[in-house]
Amino acid sequence: MFYEQKIQDYLKKSGGIITNSDCINENIPTVYLSRMTKKGLLFRYCCGVYITDDCDYDEFYFYQYRFKKAIYSYETALYLLGESDALDPRIEVSVNEGYKFNNNQKNIIVHYVKNEWYNLGIVETKTMYGNIVKVYCYERVICDFIKNRKNIDSETYVKAICSYKKYNKRDLDALYEIAEKMKILNKVIELMELVYE
Repeated sequence: MFYEQKIQDYLKKSGGIITNSDCINENIPTVYLSRMTKKGLLFRYCCGVYITDDCDYDEFYFYQYRFKKAIYSYETALYLLGESDALDPRIEVSVNEGYKFNNNQKNIIVHYVKNEWYNLGIVETKTMYGNIVKVYCYERVICDFIKNRKNIDSETYVKAICSYKKYNKRDLDALYEIAEKMKILNKVIELMELVYE
């Protein structure tokens, strides 16, 4: 019962989710996850991830909880920032070069970015369930869109660039700083001048 109580305490802090690795980190034998599942106290969400029955099904939170290096990016980032109402059924994330997923990423578009660009523009935002996740800021999304222009749908591209003008947390200094580090500063300045004419 001691380990079950430790799991219950952990679930209260984590929003109702626990993984095999969490148990290992907390010195809890993982067999207790199976035992609690058999008792109906936990439900197996997917391989190595367990949730309580009263846990809100927060796909964004659960995914990032499992893959902590995955940062929501591109259209998914705009959606989570409240700057887009259209959510593609596929979630877009960015990870650093060399990152390896241990399973197939269904309905996930993975963008591999240079290690020196990975941390640029990471911010935190809340999902609709109030859980905190990491996303790229609007300025970073703009830079990613410009950098990868040929792979972005034209309508999505134009809408994201033009909507930035109305974005109430717009930070042109941050935009230019990220653009400079990604070696696209001239393109970004040129585009911003066109948008702001």
